[in-house]
Amino acid sequence: MNLTLKKAIPYFILFSTLMSLSGHADDTKTISTTPTADRTKLDTNNTEDNGVKNDSANNNNNNMREILNKSLTDTNNYYTITLPNKLKVLLISDPQAERFSASLSVNVGSFQDPDQQQGLAHFLEHMLFLGTEKYPESGDYQSFININGGSHNAYTSTDTTNFHFDIKPDAYEGGLDRFSQFFTTPLFSESLTQREKNAVDSEYKAKFKNESRRNNQAFKTLINSEHPYNHFTVGNLDTLKDLPNNPLREQLLTLYKQNYFAENMALVLVANLSSDRLSTLAHQYFSDIPSGTLKNEERHPTLIPIGKPRLQFVRSLIDNNTLSFYYQIDPQSDNYKTQPTRYLSYILGNENKGSLFSSLKSEGLINSISASTSPDYGDNAFFSVKMHLTNEGMEKIDIVAKQLFATITLLRSSSINPLYLDEGLKLSQLMYNNQSYVDPQTLARSLSSRMLKIPVEDILSSFRVETTANKEQVARLLQQLNTENLLVQIATNKDFPENWAEEPVIWKTEPWYQSEYSNNDFSQSFLNFVNLAVTSTYVSLPEKNNFIPESLDLIDEKDDIPSIVFQKEGFTYWNKSDSSFKKPVAMNFVTIRFDHATDTPENILLNRLWSRLFNDSVSESTYTPYVAGLGFSFYPHANGATLRTNGYSDKQGTYITWLIDQLFLFRPSIERFELAKKQLEKDLSNQKSRQAYSNANSAFSTLITKRSFTTKELEKALTSLSLEDLLAFTKQAREHFDIVGYSTGNITKEQTEKLALSLYQRFDGRLFPRTPIEIETKHLTAQQKLHYQFDSTSDDNVVLYTIISTSTQNPETTKEEAITEKAYISILKKLINSPFYQELRTDKQLGYIVGTQNLSIRDTPILGLLIQSPNKDTLTIINAMQIFLKAQENRLKTLPEEEFNTAKNALLNELKTKAKNLSDNAFNEWSQIAKGEKHQTREEWINTVENLKVSDFIRFTTDKLQAIESTNIIIHNKSFPAELIEKHWVESSPSFLLLINAEP
Repeated sequence: MNLTLKKAIPYFILFSTLMSLSGHADDTKTISTTPTADRTKLDTNNTEDNGVKNDSANNNNNNMREILNKSLTDTNNYYTITLPNKLKVLLISDPQAERFSASLSVNVGSFQDPDQQQGLAHFLEHMLFLGTEKYPESGDYQSFININGGSHNAYTSTDTTNFHFDIKPDAYEGGLDRFSQFFTTPLFSESLTQREKNAVDSEYKAKFKNESRRNNQAFKTLINSEHPYNHFTVGNLDTLKDLPNNPLREQLLTLYKQNYFAENMALVLVANLSSDRLSTLAHQYFSDIPSGTLKNEERHPTLIPIGKPRLQFVRSLIDNNTLSFYYQIDPQSDNYKTQPTRYLSYILGNENKGSLFSSLKSEGLINSISASTSPDYGDNAFFSVKMHLTNEGMEKIDIVAKQLFATITLLRSSSINPLYLDEGLKLSQLMYNNQSYVDPQTLARSLSSRMLKIPVEDILSSFRVETTANKEQVARLLQQLNTENLLVQIATNKDFPENWAEEPVIWKTEPWYQSEYSNNDFSQSFLNFVNLAVTSTYVSLPEKNNFIPESLDLIDEKDDIPSIVFQKEGFTYWNKSDSSFKKPVAMNFVTIRFDHATDTPENILLNRLWSRLFNDSVSESTYTPYVAGLGFSFYPHANGATLRTNGYSDKQGTYITWLIDQLFLFRPSIERFELAKKQLEKDLSNQKSRQAYSNANSAFSTLITKRSFTTKELEKALTSLSLEDLLAFTKQAREHFDIVGYSTGNITKEQTEKLALSLYQRFDGRLFPRTPIEIETKHLTAQQKLHYQFDSTSDDNVVLYTIISTSTQNPETTKEEAITEKAYISILKKLINSPFYQELRTDKQLGYIVGTQNLSIRDTPILGLLIQSPNKDTLTIINAMQIFLKAQENRLKTLPEEEFNTAKNALLNELKTKAKNLSDNAFNEWSQIAKGEKHQTREEWINTVENLKVSDFIRFTTDKLQAIESTNIIIHNKSFPAELIEKHWVESSPSFLLLINAEP
């Protein structure tokens, strides 16, 4: 697991942000979104000492044991069993689970790829989805999960392959039945083997210009060629092919038989079921997984080869400057109880005043810094420090490097400070015992992978620091931060510091991603300023953290709904006291609404610059509170800007008041303004280098939404903006505005009233009532066919085909009618998503990124179909989409009521999902408060959906798919002759328009 520390917590892993092991993640099988993890952080000491205890009362095989050392706020119950076939199973009874989940991890990954078949483990992961003896249809599993309101995925890392899904409760057994067949009777059909390798190749090509992929693969050329980390892990048509006397299917079967056996796996089941019932399910569905013999642990050579180059230059495709230092260190997976690398991360990733980051940022040399520890790669790991440099920082890269090495010298020459170790332990324990709820799929996915590496009795407590690292552990790590263990990578499109290289630079082309790189030995001048770095630097070590909460008491108040507790002209403040989640946390929202936030591209940019510059100005001051569990965010939007705080309720009121004061006192310098402007210019320019499908969605949103502007329009407007423009913009914003605020969580009504009064007194005299702007779509006429080409550096062809309902744009449309149509779009997506994926991705191999999307905006229902293809032209993709839609139109005309109700109930289950953490409620409630009465409530949605009928749905889909009451917009990134697209559309409509100068 990589721990990145740019505004990240250096001493503890948030339990609510459980992540899979790093490596290739096959996460784009369907287009979906993942909820952002709750960043609230809490904790006190856990008094449970025993890892597990036997539970003979709930016992299938007399081997069930309960895991005891869980968080104090964790309501789950954890049991472990071992099936007769030796499969390790973790059973989690989650009383709050509304979707049940399973995850199975296998101790195999890219490290086990044959040299001549790189990417085979990843390809094997793909193949397991494509049919089993009991369920031979290749799309059966995906379709069953989708129609029953679930989701599924898998990933392959260096040494782990993980499969996971979640689903509504009454379909859990059906899901387990299909899922378990992957590991007992997969078909590996010859035809699908030859077909699916095209999908893997498409996946590879889809990220061919991804900066992270390119840099990482180039970096591997510095790695020992005898180490499997050196390999290409994704696979493509060149690496996945039949070999002489060794067909590809036979290679898959060999890898499967060698690694997919019970002793080499770990299974996690999470459901609102008893441990007894879960144990029965585990025995019933997973006992047939064959047993095998574990091999001796494979040994690997050191990552850094002796006598080989240590310095790498990589030409970047985007305007970006990244300087990365990688130190080879001892493996760290066995140190999960003490986590000594956090001592290094805390200091080198620190952002307080006097830190390395603060010093370099004040000189205008860097924008960010991060420190992280890699997973173990055999007998080594990497501790890395990565910096994103400004253009000036790139020109003065020697100064940046010298500052880092001087800081490391200071760290190594100073006594190991027990304060940092003790703070880390306290904060980690504090967070762990006040963890946020983790959804079943995230929990299952994370723990099943962890079970392969960590004893089951420590599986929960491994997410906290159990005891402080001893000084000898830290000292050994510090000694390993030397040039003998150092690799350096510089990625930029600017000039490189060739004085760092011993010999003249010779450029090569990396074979997999075609990046230009040069590997070199360190020059003597570089080694001199590494080895002679002195501690006469402005960098200092961190001081004691005074923001660790003193009170963790819970309030007695509990409100059902938010209510206004303070109101004056131009100022409204809401409150909802809520300690029902049994955690001493709160959230505060304060939005400043002013009239000119988004009326021009210039003002949109000035609003963005204001938020960037303010966040930058308080970065040092907010880092220590953040580490101690107080987060904040200041962000721009259509109505102005919002300041949000979250975390421990203790001291949070004081914190948000201080932030408000800083915001209204803030005046940026010309130097910081120019830096922020240059960075925003870079960000806008680099947008076209994002994944093509992501840019297609952005382009569509811009085109269809009122008061929105294209990237080109923003880039043009940015050039003329000055500091005087920003000062005038913020002066107007701070002199004429209204305030809407909301406080919720472990905070009393009296405390909220006091906070509101304090804020009101600061603003009195500048407050004016304002009606918020609604996000609206542009007016569209039914039966139109429109298209738009956007800029992209991707070689892939991407098409986003949208069906937009025009009937709800009638001003007389009621709220219930708008909800009904949006609900129909949601149900339609559920009904066609699996067939779309199966037919166009699996059967026709049009691309790897294939999926349907619900793109509805406010009252406008919108369905999107998206394909990104490396080898199919735009018209071929559009034709395939239209053929598919026509077939679905015919299919849906006779849709069985049972199938409709299954999709409808899946939507209802989503709507009725209960909040598990404070933030789940807070964001929904704040949305209602900020948007006003017109916003559709969850209760209105549920009432409407419950009354939907299949006959009305069929009429709706017929009208929309035939474009009687809808219009189509196609977003694409490749040009084609206009006469061809006109001919393409002529059957549906003779009118063809190019959507460029659309209604603003």
